[in-house]
Formats: sequence, structure tokens, C-alpha cells
Amino acid sequence: APMKLKATHHVAIFTQNFAAMEQFYTGTLGLRVTRRWDARTIIFIDIGSTTIELIGRETAPAAGTTPGPIHHVAMHVEDVDAAHAELVALGVKIKSAPANFEDVRICFFFDPDGNSLELVEDPRLDRGPRPQG
Repeated sequence: APMKLKATHHVAIFTQNFAAMEQFYTGTLGLRVTRRWDARTIIFIDIGSTTIELIGRETAPAAGTTPGPIHHVAMHVEDVDAAHAELVALGVKIKSAPANFEDVRICFFFDPDGNSLELVEDPRLDRGPRPQG
């Protein structure tokens, strides 16, 4: 029998700049820490339907290092244009302005280590559950 998958638990990000990254995700973006393992320099940050595990390690790739095969983390927002304007006002480094892509609206920005983050406005996810027929 196939495994019984419940949900995505977390996406892990390694960093040498733990304090700056924690400040960015919790201060600048206003996301909530759900668990702290201070002795291990690990926090879990709520990003809606999953969490980011931020891991501070001297052995992490240096900020700005060419990323591996995982390209970006995407977060669903109500209004990409409004969220983009908020990021600009906060001085966040923007990768691309809001644009339509197929049937969604997206924009990209960077965290302090240069990891690429995406905001997605997806009308399909805002329709709610489909009525049972």
C-alpha cells in the first residue's frame, strides 16, 4: 500500500546568517515562529500551509551561492500587487515585479541570503470547497 501522506511538514533553509534571516522572516515579513530549538540554532516559521525550518550552520553555503536544484519557495497571498508594494516599502530586494503567468499572478523577491521567494495570487485557491453533488 502507498504511504499515507498527510501534508507538507516543512521546507528547510540552511544559513550562515541566522540572526539576519530570522529578523527578515519574522520581523520584515511578519511571519510567526511556531517552534524554537535554540540549542540547535533551529526555528520553525509558519508560512500558511507549511513551515520553513531555518537552520543556522557554519557549514551552510555562503549567502549568494548559486542555488541547488530547488529554485524557490512560493507563498499564496490574497493580493500580489499589494504584497509587492509592502515589500518595496520595507526595502526588500525584488527579483521581478507582479506579472500574470498563465492563470495566476506572481512576483519574486529575495531573502537576505539571496534565496528566491515567490508570491502567488491563485484564484482557484480562493473559491473554497466545491459543493458535493
